[in-house]
Amino acid sequence: MKITSLEILRVPPSWVWVRIHTDTELTGLGEPYLENHPEVVIAEVRRLEPFLIGKDPTRIEELWQTMYAGGSGYVGGPVKMSAISGIDIALWDLAGKAAGLPIHKLLGGACRDRIRMYRATGGALPWTVEPGQPYRAGRPEKPTLSPDDPRTYAEAARILTEEWGFRCLKVHFGPGEGLEVTSQVDRFAERFAAVREGAGPDVDVAVDIHNPHPAIAGQLIDALAPCRPLFVEEPMPVERVDALVQVASRTSVPIAAGERWMGKWIFFDALARGALSVLQPDICHAGGITECKKIGAMGEAAYAKMALHCPLSPLALAASIQLDATLPNFLVQEHNEVNDYRENGRTLFGKGYFAEPFVLDGDGCVAVPQGPGLGIELDEAGMERIMSMPWDAQRG
Repeated sequence: MKITSLEILRVPPSWVWVRIHTDTELTGLGEPYLENHPEVVIAEVRRLEPFLIGKDPTRIEELWQTMYAGGSGYVGGPVKMSAISGIDIALWDLAGKAAGLPIHKLLGGACRDRIRMYRATGGALPWTVEPGQPYRAGRPEKPTLSPDDPRTYAEAARILTEEWGFRCLKVHFGPGEGLEVTSQVDRFAERFAAVREGAGPDVDVAVDIHNPHPAIAGQLIDALAPCRPLFVEEPMPVERVDALVQVASRTSVPIAAGERWMGKWIFFDALARGALSVLQPDICHAGGITECKKIGAMGEAAYAKMALHCPLSPLALAASIQLDATLPNFLVQEHNEVNDYRENGRTLFGKGYFAEPFVLDGDGCVAVPQGPGLGIELDEAGMERIMSMPWDAQRG
């Protein structure tokens, strides 16, 4: 089996997929995408394509190294690594199909048959949109509750747990980079406590504080600690691991980061310095399944858990779930709320895209697919409808 071509698919509302064609009937799907920068990643996929034509798609490690060296004299970076990541996922999909096995069996077998999911929440009640539409299309024009009121946070958490079935949530706060936000720290803590109350005592709740000034991060972590967050995500700007070490060293609250880190090397640096309890590589940015498996192994040796970042399409989620199944140090899986769908009292992920969407069970988990490759089949009628909708370069 040899690679013959790479096909780019612009999938609404804003995703980019790649389909690798071979000289057989087999193809593989992946997601080479960088939020709000899709065209440059597409161009990088096209630049890498000649390195792959005529090659055996099952020699994945060799092809990964070939793409990383890449003929440009430069390695790493978000554009190149996002292109490699999407191609790598498609190669694994192809390898699984060629073997007649799901990817997780090629990676050493599953440690679990179900994957625990978490859902983002905040100062708005949850809504859904039709497959292919951006999430903002369903936002109520006149919210019934104030977005600043802790009662809104509590009610949103109640709906997502009692009605939608999630057993893990993550609150989002945006304090910004300034120091003046110190006056709002207690308000953030009050809202987090409201989510805790609305979700109930048996639900884990994490928090993403979105890269504030390190001094503010320290204040926020101290204020949130009594409510026992599952982890505090991105507590400082992403550029400096040493600043992350400073934040992590002064608290026992688990610290999570890594969604915008590319490749294993910076994760090694952070782990060697004791900066992280939770690793969050993005399977579509950090190097695909191949690289994220290695990052997970490094984390296991450092007693760090894995919670893959996944704010993209259901295809990225399918790839993440295949890897999650194999990770001894798996914690929980993120997904993009635009992919949520409610049908007959069930919460689904990938409706319209997949013939059999992921279904959230009573424990807040989804089953690991057992079909070959990524374990998914596209919903042909659903994809026809979705592909007729507008595509936007801005993330859906």
